[in-house]
Amino acid sequence: MPRFFFGNFDFEHRLADPNHAPSNALMRFNAELATCWLAAADDGDLIWTPFSIDPNFFHEAAQQGLPHVSPVKSLDKIPHDVEFVPWGWSAEVRKLTNRIGCRTSAPSENAVLLANSRATSHQLEQEWNVGLPGERRIETLTQFDEAIESTQVPDRRWVVKAEFGMSARERILGRGRATEADKNWVVRRLKQHQAVFLEPWVDRVDEVGVQIEIPNEGPPRLIGVSPMLVDERGQYAGSWFAGRESLPLAQHHLWQDAISTALRAANHLQSEGYFGPLGIDSMLYRDVDGSLRIRPLQDINARWTMGRLSLGLRRRFTQSPRGVWLHGPTADSRIRTLFEESRIISTSPDQVGDRPCHHLSKICISIACAD
Repeated sequence: MPRFFFGNFDFEHRLADPNHAPSNALMRFNAELATCWLAAADDGDLIWTPFSIDPNFFHEAAQQGLPHVSPVKSLDKIPHDVEFVPWGWSAEVRKLTNRIGCRTSAPSENAVLLANSRATSHQLEQEWNVGLPGERRIETLTQFDEAIESTQVPDRRWVVKAEFGMSARERILGRGRATEADKNWVVRRLKQHQAVFLEPWVDRVDEVGVQIEIPNEGPPRLIGVSPMLVDERGQYAGSWFAGRESLPLAQHHLWQDAISTALRAANHLQSEGYFGPLGIDSMLYRDVDGSLRIRPLQDINARWTMGRLSLGLRRRFTQSPRGVWLHGPTADSRIRTLFEESRIISTSPDQVGDRPCHHLSKICISIACAD
Protein backbone atom coordinates (compact mmCIF):
# COMPACT_ATOMS: atom_id res chain seq x y z
CA MET A 1 0.00 0.00 0.00
CA PRO A 2 1.45 3.40 -0.95
CA ARG A 3 1.94 5.99 1.76
CA PHE A 4 0.80 9.60 1.79
CA PHE A 5 3.32 11.76 3.67
CA PHE A 6 1.79 14.83 5.30
CA GLY A 7 4.32 17.39 6.52
CA ASN A 8 2.77 19.19 9.47
CA PHE A 9 6.22 20.35 10.55
CA ASP A 10 4.60 22.94 12.86
CA PHE A 11 3.46 19.99 14.97
CA GLU A 12 4.77 21.32 18.30
CA HIS A 13 3.10 24.68 17.72
CA ARG A 14 -0.19 22.84 17.34
CA LEU A 15 0.42 20.87 20.53
CA ALA A 16 1.12 24.08 22.42
CA ASP A 17 -2.08 25.71 21.17
CA PRO A 18 -4.48 23.50 19.15
CA ASN A 19 -6.78 26.46 18.44
CA HIS A 20 -4.07 28.76 17.11
CA ALA A 21 -4.43 29.49 13.41
CA PRO A 22 -1.09 28.98 11.65
CA SER A 23 0.66 32.14 10.53
CA ASN A 24 1.68 32.69 6.93
CA ALA A 25 5.26 32.03 8.05
CA LEU A 26 4.36 28.61 9.48
CA MET A 27 2.36 27.69 6.39
CA ARG A 28 5.35 28.63 4.30
CA PHE A 29 7.60 26.62 6.64
CA ASN A 30 5.51 23.48 6.07
CA ALA A 31 5.52 23.99 2.33
CA GLU A 32 9.28 24.45 2.06
CA LEU A 33 10.10 21.36 4.13
CA ALA A 34 7.63 19.10 2.29
CA THR A 35 10.22 17.59 -0.06
CA CYS A 36 12.32 16.34 2.88
CA TRP A 37 10.01 13.32 2.84
CA LEU A 38 11.95 12.16 -0.24
CA ALA A 39 14.54 10.75 2.15
CA ALA A 40 12.08 8.20 3.57
CA ALA A 41 9.66 7.67 0.68
CA ASP A 42 9.53 4.74 -1.75
CA ASP A 43 8.56 4.63 -5.41
CA GLY A 44 4.83 5.23 -5.75
CA ASP A 45 4.39 7.15 -2.49
CA LEU A 46 2.66 10.53 -2.34
CA ILE A 47 3.83 13.75 -0.70
CA TRP A 48 1.65 16.70 0.26
CA THR A 49 2.98 19.88 -1.35
CA PRO A 50 0.64 22.71 -0.30
CA PHE A 51 2.38 25.21 -2.62
CA SER A 52 3.29 24.48 -6.22
CA ILE A 53 6.70 22.96 -7.03
CA ASP A 54 8.17 22.57 -10.50
CA PRO A 55 7.61 18.91 -11.60
CA ASN A 56 11.15 18.91 -13.00
CA PHE A 57 12.45 18.97 -9.43
CA PHE A 58 10.93 15.54 -8.70
CA HIS A 59 12.05 14.19 -12.05
CA GLU A 60 15.65 15.27 -11.46
CA ALA A 61 15.60 13.94 -7.87
CA ALA A 62 14.54 10.51 -9.18
CA GLN A 63 17.34 10.58 -11.73
CA GLN A 64 19.78 11.17 -8.86
CA GLY A 65 18.65 8.07 -6.98
CA LEU A 66 15.73 9.37 -4.92
CA PRO A 67 12.26 7.77 -5.22
CA HIS A 68 9.64 8.44 -7.86
CA VAL A 69 6.87 10.14 -5.88
CA SER A 70 3.67 11.99 -6.73
CA PRO A 71 3.21 15.49 -5.29
CA VAL A 72 -0.33 16.22 -4.07
CA LYS A 73 -1.42 19.83 -3.74
CA SER A 74 -5.12 19.29 -3.00
CA LEU A 75 -6.07 17.15 -0.01
CA ASP A 76 -9.40 16.42 -1.70
CA LYS A 77 -7.53 14.42 -4.36
CA ILE A 78 -5.85 11.93 -2.00
CA PRO A 79 -6.76 8.32 -2.86
CA HIS A 80 -8.46 6.37 -0.08
CA ASP A 81 -6.22 3.33 -0.55
CA VAL A 82 -3.12 4.97 0.96
CA GLU A 83 -1.61 4.93 4.42
CA PHE A 84 -1.66 8.41 5.95
CA VAL A 85 1.74 9.25 7.51
CA PRO A 86 1.95 12.64 9.27
CA TRP A 87 5.02 14.25 10.81
CA GLY A 88 3.15 14.08 14.12
CA TRP A 89 -0.37 13.28 15.33
CA SER A 90 -1.87 16.66 16.23
CA ALA A 91 -5.61 17.28 16.72
CA GLU A 92 -5.64 19.06 13.36
CA VAL A 93 -4.31 15.95 11.61
CA ARG A 94 -6.89 13.71 13.29
CA LYS A 95 -9.70 15.90 11.96
CA LEU A 96 -8.13 15.86 8.52
CA THR A 97 -7.87 12.06 8.35
CA ASN A 98 -11.48 11.73 9.45
CA ARG A 99 -12.52 14.08 6.66
CA ILE A 100 -10.60 12.44 3.82
CA GLY A 101 -11.00 8.84 4.99
CA CYS A 102 -7.43 7.59 4.64
CA ARG A 103 -6.18 4.47 6.40
CA THR A 104 -4.72 5.46 9.77
CA SER A 105 -3.48 4.02 13.03
CA ALA A 106 -2.88 6.71 15.62
CA PRO A 107 -2.17 6.85 19.35
CA SER A 108 -4.53 8.79 21.61
CA GLU A 109 -4.30 12.56 21.83
CA ASN A 110 -3.37 12.39 25.52
CA ALA A 111 -0.57 9.89 24.81
CA VAL A 112 0.89 12.17 22.12
CA LEU A 113 0.79 15.20 24.43
CA LEU A 114 2.44 13.32 27.28
CA ALA A 115 5.15 11.81 25.09
CA ASN A 116 6.15 15.17 23.58
CA SER A 117 5.92 17.26 26.74
CA ARG A 118 9.20 18.43 28.24
CA ALA A 119 7.57 17.82 31.60
CA THR A 120 7.70 14.10 30.84
CA SER A 121 11.36 14.04 29.80
CA HIS A 122 12.29 16.20 32.80
CA GLN A 123 10.45 13.83 35.14
CA LEU A 124 12.22 10.80 33.68
CA GLU A 125 15.61 12.54 33.94
CA GLN A 126 14.99 13.25 37.62
CA GLU A 127 13.66 9.79 38.46
CA TRP A 128 16.48 7.99 36.61
CA ASN A 129 19.21 10.49 37.58
CA VAL A 130 20.28 11.07 33.97
CA GLY A 131 19.71 14.82 33.62
CA LEU A 132 22.01 17.83 33.80
CA PRO A 133 23.15 19.04 37.21
CA GLY A 134 21.17 22.15 38.06
CA GLU A 135 18.27 21.71 35.63
CA ARG A 136 14.95 22.81 37.10
CA ARG A 137 11.25 22.89 36.45
CA ILE A 138 9.99 26.48 36.81
CA GLU A 139 6.34 27.21 37.62
CA THR A 140 6.46 30.87 38.72
CA LEU A 141 8.46 33.97 37.87
CA THR A 142 9.76 34.00 41.46
CA GLN A 143 11.15 30.49 40.98
CA PHE A 144 12.82 31.64 37.76
CA ASP A 145 14.45 34.64 39.48
CA GLU A 146 15.66 32.47 42.36
CA ALA A 147 17.02 29.79 40.03
CA ILE A 148 18.97 32.32 37.97
CA GLU A 149 20.41 33.95 41.09
CA SER A 150 21.44 30.62 42.62
CA THR A 151 23.34 29.53 39.51
CA GLN A 152 25.18 32.79 38.84
CA VAL A 153 28.91 32.51 38.34
CA PRO A 154 30.98 34.68 36.00
CA ASP A 155 29.79 34.19 32.40
CA ARG A 156 27.46 31.37 33.40
CA ARG A 157 25.19 30.60 30.43
CA TRP A 158 21.76 29.06 30.66
CA VAL A 159 18.78 28.10 28.50
CA VAL A 160 15.06 28.12 29.27
CA LYS A 161 12.80 25.85 27.22
CA ALA A 162 9.03 25.84 26.82
CA GLU A 163 6.98 22.70 27.34
CA PHE A 164 6.71 22.09 23.59
CA GLY A 165 9.46 23.07 21.18
CA MET A 166 11.53 21.82 18.26
CA SER A 167 15.01 22.24 16.82
CA ALA A 168 16.11 24.91 19.31
CA ARG A 169 12.88 26.89 18.88
CA GLU A 170 10.65 28.00 21.75
CA ARG A 171 13.56 28.70 24.05
CA ILE A 172 15.73 31.59 25.22
CA LEU A 173 19.46 31.73 25.88
CA GLY A 174 20.96 33.88 28.60
CA ARG A 175 24.14 34.64 30.49
CA GLY A 176 24.24 35.82 34.10
CA ARG A 177 21.21 37.81 35.20
CA ALA A 178 17.95 37.57 33.29
CA THR A 179 16.76 40.60 31.33
CA GLU A 180 13.24 42.00 31.38
CA ALA A 181 12.73 40.49 27.93
CA ASP A 182 13.73 37.08 29.34
CA LYS A 183 11.25 37.45 32.18
CA ASN A 184 8.47 38.54 29.84
CA TRP A 185 9.11 35.46 27.68
CA VAL A 186 8.89 33.21 30.76
CA VAL A 187 5.67 34.87 31.96
CA ARG A 188 3.99 34.39 28.57
CA ARG A 189 4.86 30.69 28.49
CA LEU A 190 3.78 30.16 32.09
CA LYS A 191 0.37 31.63 31.23
CA GLN A 192 0.08 29.20 28.33
CA HIS A 193 1.32 26.12 30.19
CA GLN A 194 2.20 25.13 33.72
CA ALA A 195 5.96 25.25 33.52
CA VAL A 196 9.17 26.08 31.68
CA PHE A 197 12.48 24.32 32.16
CA LEU A 198 15.82 25.91 33.07
CA GLU A 199 19.07 24.16 32.14
CA PRO A 200 22.73 25.13 32.39
CA TRP A 201 24.48 25.57 29.04
CA VAL A 202 27.12 22.83 28.79
CA ASP A 203 30.17 22.17 26.63
CA ARG A 204 28.66 20.00 23.92
CA VAL A 205 31.00 17.43 22.30
CA ASP A 206 28.66 15.41 20.10
CA GLU A 207 25.00 14.61 19.62
CA VAL A 208 23.06 11.74 18.07
CA GLY A 209 19.43 10.95 17.38
CA VAL A 210 18.35 7.53 18.65
CA GLN A 211 15.58 6.44 16.28
CA ILE A 212 12.99 4.01 17.65
CA GLU A 213 9.71 2.57 16.42
CA ILE A 214 7.12 1.79 19.07
CA PRO A 215 4.56 -0.74 17.79
CA ASN A 216 1.00 -0.95 19.03
CA GLU A 217 1.90 -4.39 20.34
CA GLY A 218 5.33 -5.86 21.05
CA PRO A 219 8.55 -4.27 22.32
CA PRO A 220 9.98 -1.00 20.90
CA ARG A 221 12.55 -1.51 18.12
CA LEU A 222 15.79 0.39 17.64
CA ILE A 223 15.76 1.55 14.00
CA GLY A 224 19.16 3.23 14.03
CA VAL A 225 21.36 5.99 15.41
CA SER A 226 21.82 9.16 13.35
CA PRO A 227 24.84 11.32 14.24
CA MET A 228 23.85 14.99 14.15
CA LEU A 229 25.35 18.24 13.00
CA VAL A 230 24.45 21.09 15.36
CA ASP A 231 25.39 24.77 15.06
CA GLU A 232 26.90 26.94 17.79
CA ARG A 233 23.42 27.83 19.10
CA GLY A 234 22.47 24.19 19.46
CA GLN A 235 20.18 24.18 16.41
CA TYR A 236 19.94 21.15 14.16
CA ALA A 237 21.94 21.50 10.92
CA GLY A 238 22.05 17.99 9.48
CA SER A 239 22.51 14.24 9.93
CA TRP A 240 25.23 11.83 8.86
CA PHE A 241 23.88 8.76 7.09
CA ALA A 242 27.04 7.04 5.85
CA GLY A 243 30.61 6.46 6.93
CA ARG A 244 30.94 8.79 9.90
CA GLU A 245 32.90 7.48 12.87
CA SER A 246 30.31 8.73 15.32
CA LEU A 247 30.99 6.26 18.12
CA PRO A 248 34.73 6.30 18.95
CA LEU A 249 35.83 3.20 20.84
CA ALA A 250 36.78 5.16 23.97
CA GLN A 251 33.26 6.60 24.18
CA HIS A 252 31.36 3.54 22.98
CA HIS A 253 29.97 2.63 26.39
CA LEU A 254 28.52 6.12 26.83
CA TRP A 255 26.52 5.86 23.61
CA GLN A 256 25.37 2.40 24.60
CA ASP A 257 24.11 3.89 27.87
CA ALA A 258 22.23 6.49 25.84
CA ILE A 259 20.62 3.84 23.63
CA SER A 260 19.64 1.74 26.64
CA THR A 261 18.06 4.73 28.35
CA ALA A 262 16.25 5.74 25.16
CA LEU A 263 14.74 2.27 24.86
CA ARG A 264 13.75 2.43 28.52
CA ALA A 265 11.98 5.72 27.81
CA ALA A 266 10.27 4.14 24.78
CA ASN A 267 8.92 1.35 26.98
CA HIS A 268 7.61 3.94 29.43
CA LEU A 269 5.86 5.93 26.68
CA GLN A 270 4.38 2.74 25.26
CA SER A 271 2.94 1.92 28.70
CA GLU A 272 1.28 5.36 28.61
CA GLY A 273 -0.39 4.56 25.28
CA TYR A 274 1.97 6.05 22.71
CA PHE A 275 2.98 4.14 19.59
CA GLY A 276 4.64 5.25 16.38
CA PRO A 277 7.95 6.94 15.51
CA LEU A 278 10.15 8.18 18.34
CA GLY A 279 13.36 10.18 18.05
CA ILE A 280 15.42 10.84 21.18
CA ASP A 281 18.37 13.25 21.00
CA SER A 282 21.30 12.25 23.20
CA MET A 283 24.23 14.57 23.93
CA LEU A 284 27.82 13.88 24.88
CA TYR A 285 29.23 16.83 26.82
CA ARG A 286 32.26 17.82 28.88
CA ASP A 287 31.64 18.52 32.55
CA VAL A 288 33.25 21.40 34.44
CA ASP A 289 36.02 19.04 35.59
CA GLY A 290 36.71 17.96 31.99
CA SER A 291 35.05 14.55 32.25
CA LEU A 292 32.86 13.27 29.42
CA ARG A 293 29.22 12.82 30.38
CA ILE A 294 26.14 11.68 28.54
CA ARG A 295 22.69 13.22 28.61
CA PRO A 296 20.59 10.44 27.09
CA LEU A 297 17.24 12.28 27.11
CA GLN A 298 18.25 15.66 25.74
CA ASP A 299 15.00 15.86 23.75
CA ILE A 300 12.17 13.38 23.27
CA ASN A 301 10.27 13.73 20.00
CA ALA A 302 7.26 11.44 19.64
CA ARG A 303 7.00 12.03 15.89
CA TRP A 304 9.14 11.71 12.80
CA THR A 305 12.46 13.57 12.89
CA MET A 306 14.98 14.62 10.26
CA GLY A 307 17.33 12.06 11.77
CA ARG A 308 14.73 9.34 11.22
CA LEU A 309 14.23 10.48 7.62
CA SER A 310 17.98 10.42 7.04
CA LEU A 311 18.10 6.69 7.80
CA GLY A 312 16.20 6.20 4.55
CA LEU A 313 19.20 7.58 2.67
CA ARG A 314 21.39 4.75 3.95
CA ARG A 315 19.49 2.19 1.88
CA ARG A 316 19.60 4.38 -1.25
CA PHE A 317 23.29 5.26 -1.18
CA THR A 318 24.80 2.07 0.20
CA GLN A 319 28.08 2.43 -1.74
CA SER A 320 28.84 5.94 -0.47
CA PRO A 321 31.99 6.10 1.70
CA ARG A 322 30.69 9.15 3.57
CA GLY A 323 27.37 10.94 3.34
CA VAL A 324 25.62 13.74 5.19
CA TRP A 325 22.22 15.38 4.80
CA LEU A 326 22.61 19.11 5.39
CA HIS A 327 19.91 21.63 6.30
CA GLY A 328 19.80 25.39 6.52
CA PRO A 329 21.60 28.40 5.06
CA THR A 330 25.08 27.16 6.07
CA ALA A 331 24.82 23.95 4.02
CA ASP A 332 27.16 25.09 1.25
CA SER A 333 29.85 26.35 3.60
CA ARG A 334 29.69 23.11 5.62
CA ILE A 335 30.18 21.06 2.46
CA ARG A 336 33.47 22.82 1.78
CA THR A 337 34.75 21.98 5.26
CA LEU A 338 33.59 18.34 5.22
CA PHE A 339 34.65 17.10 1.81
CA GLU A 340 37.24 17.99 -0.80
CA GLU A 341 35.21 16.45 -3.61
CA SER A 342 31.55 15.60 -3.36
CA ARG A 343 28.37 14.80 -5.21
CA ILE A 344 25.48 17.09 -4.27
CA ILE A 345 21.79 16.18 -4.53
CA SER A 346 19.21 18.82 -3.63
CA THR A 347 16.26 17.67 -1.57
CA SER A 348 14.72 21.13 -1.67
CA PRO A 349 13.58 22.97 -4.81
CA ASP A 350 14.83 26.38 -5.82
CA GLN A 351 11.31 27.76 -5.62
CA VAL A 352 8.14 26.88 -3.74
CA GLY A 353 4.97 28.61 -4.82
CA ASP A 354 6.85 30.94 -7.18
CA ARG A 355 9.03 32.24 -4.36
CA PRO A 356 12.61 31.30 -3.47
CA CYS A 357 12.88 28.41 -1.02
CA HIS A 358 14.77 29.48 2.14
CA HIS A 359 14.76 26.19 4.08
CA LEU A 360 17.35 24.45 1.94
CA SER A 361 18.47 20.83 2.28
CA LYS A 362 21.15 18.92 0.38
CA ILE A 363 22.57 15.43 0.32
CA CYS A 364 26.36 15.52 0.20
CA ILE A 365 28.21 12.32 -0.71
CA SER A 366 31.99 12.32 -0.60
CA ILE A 367 34.03 11.39 -3.63
CA ALA A 368 37.30 12.05 -1.78
CA CYS A 369 37.40 12.67 1.96
CA ALA A 370 38.86 15.90 3.26
CA ASP A 371 42.00 15.62 5.38
